[in-house]
Amino acid sequence: MKYDRRLLFLILVAFFLSGCSVSHSISSSSDSSSSISRSSSGPEISDQNRKDYIKDLETYTEAIGQSHVSGDDFMRGLSRIARNHGISDWESYRYTYVGVGRGLKAAGIDKGKIGDLPYLAPLLSGHPKRIEYIKEGY
Repeated sequence: MKYDRRLLFLILVAFFLSGCSVSHSISSSSDSSSSISRSSSGPEISDQNRKDYIKDLETYTEAIGQSHVSGDDFMRGLSRIARNHGISDWESYRYTYVGVGRGLKAAGIDKGKIGDLPYLAPLLSGHPKRIEYIKEGY
């Protein structure tokens, strides 16, 4: 099982370093212009793009699991996924954390230990709502 997770992790890292998205979330130019729009609840993106974004975050976070990736590296991965989906202000977007929460659950991380994961520290520091959104996704 650990071998499978490591292989999945390496494949995901290769995808993200090459700029590819895990899901098939290619949007047309008209969709991408509307995805840059903002509202008080986050970027205005299509339901399908939001679902694909959450799924990509879930897959990425599950692959990270209990590894010792740095917070900066984890955030770079999140940023790349957001960029691939046309989301620029991903740190303020609730669904970023919902996707991370789903990935943590899929990785078998105990819900009570979420705040103890070192790679989440930069995301959670000073932002109590974010842990709520992660737990919502869990």
